[in-house]
Amino acid sequence: MQATHTDNELVQKAKDEDTGAFSVLVDRYRQKVFQTCMGFVHNTDDAEDLTQEIFVKAWNALRSFDERAAFSTWLYRIAVNKSINHTRKMKLRSFTGINDEVTESGYVDENAENNLMRSEQRAQIKSAVSKLKSRQKKAFVLFYYQELSLTEVADVLEMSPKATESLIFRARKKLQGLLSR
Repeated sequence: MQATHTDNELVQKAKDEDTGAFSVLVDRYRQKVFQTCMGFVHNTDDAEDLTQEIFVKAWNALRSFDERAAFSTWLYRIAVNKSINHTRKMKLRSFTGINDEVTESGYVDENAENNLMRSEQRAQIKSAVSKLKSRQKKAFVLFYYQELSLTEVADVLEMSPKATESLIFRARKKLQGLLSR
C-alpha cells in the first residue's frame, strides 16, 4: 500500500476490510498517538498498551467515522478520551509534559547538578500542570506537546478556535503564575 494515499482514501479502503490500508494509517499515526498517551499517563508500558487499544477501537469504529472530519482529529479524540479514562481509572492526577524516559534511553548529562535541576523542574511542571482544569490540560498538551494547530485542537476538543485559543491562553497564564511562585 503506497504511503501517498490520503487519509480519506485509506479510510475508505479500510472500511472495505482492507487491513493493509489501515496498517498504513497505523504506521502514519502510531508515534503521535503514543506521544499523546504519554502526555497523560507518563508510563511507557501504559502508553504502548493504550496506543494499541486506540487503534483497535478505531478499527472497530471505522464504519461510524464521518469522513467530513479529518481522520487524525477523530483518532486524537479517541486517544485523548482513552488516556483520560485510563488516568482516572488509575487515579493518576498528574502530568509532566516532559518525557521522563529520556535519561533511561541513554542520554545522560555529564553534570549531575544539571540532572538534579531537570528533575526538580519536571517535578515543578508536573505539580503545576496537575492543577490545571481538565479542558485546559487537554488543550495545553495537544497544542504545546503534540504541536497540533489551534484548529486541530479545537476539532479534537469540539470547540470553536476562539474558545480553544482562550483556553490555551488561560492555561499558559495559570502555569506561569504557578511556576513563578
